[in-house]
Amino acid sequence: MNRITLATFLSFILSSSVFAQLTPEQGIQDSVIGWWSNNKFDHLKPQTDPVGKNKEVQVNKMLDWIKKSYTPVAGLGTSSRFINKLDYGVLCYVWNVSHKKEWTEPNGNFRPIDEENTPFWIAANKVFGSFPIPLFKKANEYYFTLQPDGYGANSQSLSNKEGGDPRIHPNAYKYLTWSNDWQTVYITPNNKLPFIAITKGELLQRAEESLDKQLADELEDVKAKWPDNKKTQDEVMVTRKQKIEKYRTNIQKLRERHQNSLNEPAVIRDMQPTIYSFELDPDIFKIDTHEKELKHYYQVYKVESELYTKMQSDVPQWLAVAFPYETKEQGNQLYELYLSMSENMNYDYIYNYFYNPEKMKGIPYSPANETQLKERLDNYRGKNSVTINPVPGNSSMPPNGYFFDDFSSGSVGSEPKNWFFNKYGKHAVVNSVKDIKGNWLQPGYNNAVSPSMLKTPLPENFTLEFDIATDEFNTRTGGAVKLYLSTFPLMSDGGENKNKPGTSVELLITSGNDAESNNNNFMGAAEMAIHSNPSVNKENYVEGIFSKNSLNEFTNRKSIVHISLSFKNGELKLFANQKQLAVSSDFIMTYGKPCVSCSLPASSRFNTLNFTNITDDADNVKVYISNIKITKD
Repeated sequence: MNRITLATFLSFILSSSVFAQLTPEQGIQDSVIGWWSNNKFDHLKPQTDPVGKNKEVQVNKMLDWIKKSYTPVAGLGTSSRFINKLDYGVLCYVWNVSHKKEWTEPNGNFRPIDEENTPFWIAANKVFGSFPIPLFKKANEYYFTLQPDGYGANSQSLSNKEGGDPRIHPNAYKYLTWSNDWQTVYITPNNKLPFIAITKGELLQRAEESLDKQLADELEDVKAKWPDNKKTQDEVMVTRKQKIEKYRTNIQKLRERHQNSLNEPAVIRDMQPTIYSFELDPDIFKIDTHEKELKHYYQVYKVESELYTKMQSDVPQWLAVAFPYETKEQGNQLYELYLSMSENMNYDYIYNYFYNPEKMKGIPYSPANETQLKERLDNYRGKNSVTINPVPGNSSMPPNGYFFDDFSSGSVGSEPKNWFFNKYGKHAVVNSVKDIKGNWLQPGYNNAVSPSMLKTPLPENFTLEFDIATDEFNTRTGGAVKLYLSTFPLMSDGGENKNKPGTSVELLITSGNDAESNNNNFMGAAEMAIHSNPSVNKENYVEGIFSKNSLNEFTNRKSIVHISLSFKNGELKLFANQKQLAVSSDFIMTYGKPCVSCSLPASSRFNTLNFTNITDDADNVKVYISNIKITKD
């Protein structure tokens, strides 16, 4: 058969008899789902006073802006409008969804999965990453702390933000941006928030003044607990007064200790200080090295009475658009939320609507970077409308070919066509390998990738072949891949039903350091394990049979290896570069006894096949697979 005829034949076989194996559940992660039509979470009552009515108009506009700028992908959007005394706006969520009956409406539409959601906001007069200080509460004003710009809840949180834009996105550069537990864009006249940062001196003064109120509160508490026993009240109050006086003395000593810096901003170690924060050790103003690294220190601010009054009007003193920081590795649902809120909210329009209204008369809202937004959503829709993208034929493919992919249908840096992986983990991409021809699949660490156009179950007898390549490395091991095969029946969501009879096969291929290939330290290996339900091979309560072979063919110097796994009449044979490494009849149980049953039932049919990157140093050493071929024997 000549090249053109074979290519046509293979394309016909793949496109006519092989159908994408994505389950409805798997398809969710690439689906444009949108907003829930049910207003279950919106409890805002129609406003009756003029100020309230105008605020209601504004929150309706805010919701319209969000819905035009963000269409939920892989999740369902909901909204809740609110109008409080000082702040008002819209709290939105994107929820996880499922095709399972308990999470769908009678008509089959999605409804939110309980408690599985991510919030985001647009609101007037709200500060994100802030915490009120009830200790300092006064009529018509309030105090609060604020997580600083650049704050991270922990080291991992800060690490996740590395490489991100500290100003969020150029779309927001005109405005005040703040990154703490939230990514917030503040829209306000003159790019200045109107609340005031207080000094150390004022903080200590307010703390001392609050002690009198604390003492009054203690007295009321004592009277409530012992209403008919004045003697007990007096005895208890002696101790409580002593406590109050202790902290009064502490505050005075802190004032003396910091007398040369009382006019400096009050930056404290406690996110929400109480009377007990005013110890002498630790000093409320002392920030240790670790806290500085994470920016775990908090400026104290106040809203004075004049601003407090203005915040009750229908003119927002500032607008805040707040959303979580998400990366591609967090999955399409959260990454699309982040992209839309950072790149497609039209912050210029929002600013002018509130603070330059004459400029916006008669102009409807449209998203920023609208063409890019449309292309992104169309790309998601395209993934679900065209699920089959046959790979080109290959002249080396024999007539008994069952499956083949060399990733030539993709471009470097793109997602592999017709391969499924979880979008909330490390992503698989098509890549090139130094000094080796062709395209390769670079699996994301610990994120199984499976061929969605592979027809399953596999033939009763077959040979699976593939190439593995590793990046350069100088540690004891380099690139490593796990191949997983299973005969367990599949459930509707694509998962395996391991409560039913079945067998799984795991093959681990690990590259080793060539310098150690002739001694006992060499860690390059081909390891296999076979597990069955019901148990067939069990030794000391451990089920399964195993094989481990040194793999000198795959090292930092021999950076590519060809692996072949043959399954015929229930027997497995493993080859590396055409050299036989293992046969299932030689496998042993955990503690060295020969296998009881050394093969699978001859009629076994594999329903699951996937590859996983298990490289120890996956951030620095990449592993690749390509030329994946299955032939019927």
